[in-house]
Parts: sequence; structure tokens; C-alpha cells
Amino acid sequence: MLDNDIRIIAERLLDCYEDSYRIYRPRVKMIISNKITDINYIEHTLDGLLDIYTDKGFLLFIELLAYYKNVNYKNARDYLEILKEEREEEYKDFVKRIKKNNDKKKNNK
Repeated sequence: MLDNDIRIIAERLLDCYEDSYRIYRPRVKMIISNKITDINYIEHTLDGLLDIYTDKGFLLFIELLAYYKNVNYKNARDYLEILKEEREEEYKDFVKRIKKNNDKKKNNK
């Protein structure tokens, strides 16, 4: 009985993450495509994205953060630190991916 309850809760949580992603994805795309510079709006969106614990949510966060660094570099760096503290494993994977991409670029030159 308890295992089934846990499974149901986990499924509902994943559904919530997916719903959140569907809500935030168009918002992130709109911010980037319209070159929005409203710091409060961007940071509110980043805050929400930090709560989506899926690969898709993480990548959407990184996409917006990459844009935000051109709007407000210092604050974007602070968000990277938050990510590093709150989601250490994902942060490490992100750093590895960047290094791997940089190595590929170097080798292709």
C-alpha cells in the first residue's frame, strides 16, 4: 500500500514538473526572442525554473541564464552560484558539458 502511494505521489510530482515546463518554456522563448531586459521579470522566471527538477527544466534554466548574462552579468553569475549550491550534481554535469563542447571546438579548428 505504501509503495503504491509513493508511486502515485512521484507520478503527480513529475506531472507538476511537466506542467511547469509547458508554462515556462514559452515565457523563456518570449524573453529571449523579444530581448526583454526587465530584470525582475527575468529573475522571477529563473526562480520558477529552479523548481523544475527535470533535465528539460534545467536546460531551460541554462538557456535563460545564458541570455541573462548579457543583460546583467553579475546577477546571472549569482544565479549560477545558487544553482551550484542547490543542484550540485546538475551543475557539475553542466560544467562537464561545457568543457566537452569547448574541447570539441578546439579539436575542430
